[in-house]
Amino acid sequence: MRKAIYKAVADRLKKSNVGVKFVSLWNRNTEQLSKQKAFRLPAVFVEFEPIEWSQLSRGGRSADIRVRLHVVTETLASPEEGGKYQDRALEHLDLIERIDAEVQGLSGEGFNCFMLVESVTDHDHERVQHDEECFVTRATDTSAVKPQAVAVGVTLVRG
Repeated sequence: MRKAIYKAVADRLKKSNVGVKFVSLWNRNTEQLSKQKAFRLPAVFVEFEPIEWSQLSRGGRSADIRVRLHVVTETLASPEEGGKYQDRALEHLDLIERIDAEVQGLSGEGFNCFMLVESVTDHDHERVQHDEECFVTRATDTSAVKPQAVAVGVTLVRG
């Protein structure tokens, strides 16, 4: 289920014209910028928050899955009022709105439309900004469903 959701989000962002240049799974990427392979900015990393499953019949399960998008951008501009580079400094907020518009309502096989439930704005950044957008989707996973046995050739006798 997570693979299908990740691929749907990544495909949507890659095929849209929102301005995202790199999409991957989250691995505390901003904390390890000097230790890992570089990635192009702006980037979006997909994180799955812990999932609490409800069991259904015959091995199915369902859950509200929270998917957190880590939006990583870069700027040296300052957003002070009347400043020469204010618009440039606030471009990441436009990017976030475009990402939200693309992902809002996304659905696929086994999961319903994405709904935005939380936004976290980075207010403690230097050159790299790390904002977060959290969506929730209702998912039903039937990968472990067992086929139901069907009785064949049974004769009922009433007596």
